[in-house]
Amino acid sequence: MEVGKMKRLTISLDNDTVAKLEELAKRDGRSLSEVARVAISSYYDLILKNVISDIKGLIDLISTRDYIAMDIGLWVAILDELCEKASESFWDVVEKVGFEHGLQFKEMGLEDLYSVIKLLEASNWFNVRTVSEDVYIITLVTRNEGKLVRRFFDGLFKSMGFNVEVSEGLRKLILKKTSVIP
Repeated sequence: MEVGKMKRLTISLDNDTVAKLEELAKRDGRSLSEVARVAISSYYDLILKNVISDIKGLIDLISTRDYIAMDIGLWVAILDELCEKASESFWDVVEKVGFEHGLQFKEMGLEDLYSVIKLLEASNWFNVRTVSEDVYIITLVTRNEGKLVRRFFDGLFKSMGFNVEVSEGLRKLILKKTSVIP
């Protein structure tokens, strides 16, 4: 950690917090000041990067048992097989599952595209980058997820009444919300 000019700051801590600070300093071989700086910096990053809300979202998804955590190697193997051999009826089921999720998300009070894709981002299918208020870039974990995520989105957007133009790239989907379907 680069340390420039230091500014002295006096704070009041209760005994329990002091004990925790001392335990961390001893365990890591750092000064109390350095532990406090690292803790504040880590907390700052967690809050600004929404890591805590992502973790809460993931916990919500997994705790309902509607989702599972899966090894990425296994996921890629399954997708390779599906993309090669899946029938059109399979892809119709994927779209239907997306539709059902849309109904569930509406019941949860999610009403805009951004909040929906941010919740799904917590399930680790993809990362979301905002381009503008109505345009989002979805970066997939693997390149063979494109069709699966696209068909899921087709059902999801239909049930939520979102009119979204989806453009596919090699490992990206570009979502452009054009209007709300009446």
